Amino acid sequence: MLRIGISARLLHEPPPGLGLPQKRLQFLESSMAHWVMAHGAIALMVPFVDENSPHLVNRVPASEVVDLLDGLVLQGGIDVCPETYGGTLLRPEWAGDPVRDRYELALLRGFIEARKPVLGICRGAQLINVYYGGTLLQDIPSQRRSPVLHQDLAHYDRLHHEVRFEPGLLLDRLYGSSVHSVTSIHHQCVDRLGEGLIVEARCPQDDVIEAIRATGPGFVLGLQWHPEFHLLPAEARQGLIDSGPLMEAFLQATRERADRHRKPA
Repeated sequence: MLRIGISARLLHEPPPGLGLPQKRLQFLESSMAHWVMAHGAIALMVPFVDENSPHLVNRVPASEVVDLLDGLVLQGGIDVCPETYGGTLLRPEWAGDPVRDRYELALLRGFIEARKPVLGICRGAQLINVYYGGTLLQDIPSQRRSPVLHQDLAHYDRLHHEVRFEPGLLLDRLYGSSVHSVTSIHHQCVDRLGEGLIVEARCPQDDVIEAIRATGPGFVLGLQWHPEFHLLPAEARQGLIDSGPLMEAFLQATRERADRHRKPA
């Protein structure tokens, strides 16, 4: 059975009611785990090791974590820190989390160098772009002045907008070239595309990049929307695209890579 690592979300200052004062928490959003496991794979969160921990010198090497797992999913969450991609912070609330950036970029590097499949969701797609040398737009409403609402925290996962897939590419082959509806929870997006990446999807109303893919060896795909929130019966999805083909494509690439490198008995 395939073992899919999922990067941890970090909560640096837990609310007092949780009973864990001054403790950083790491967590896995359940919809993401359900999406992976609904397709017959095991979902395993990859713990973050505190950079200031006295136990850091004894940590398991990242290469051994990569060896243990078959593929990686980067969860969504807080903004990517502008300093991570050489940008200048425009507003304090967009500072992101540089600690999480370093943790996830190290994971991403290990999986890409091992040519093990990677799927980035929302923030994960943005981080993939940064890894390949790209930059991000820190705020779509103020910098792009888009007519499309890409984030509305009052509605959270109930906000939808259209995407169009680029003809002949992976997503177009999975879903067809008509306009599709997806869940949107982001105010940042790809600005300058990273080297070795191609655009797989855009929002047709404002040209915001909604999906990217690496052209080199291996499977590296970033989606700006949240397909894990589409894991519903067809009659309940309200026109949202089925998340199944995406996960199946990722797992098929993972399975093929595992088969090529399986050691003989």
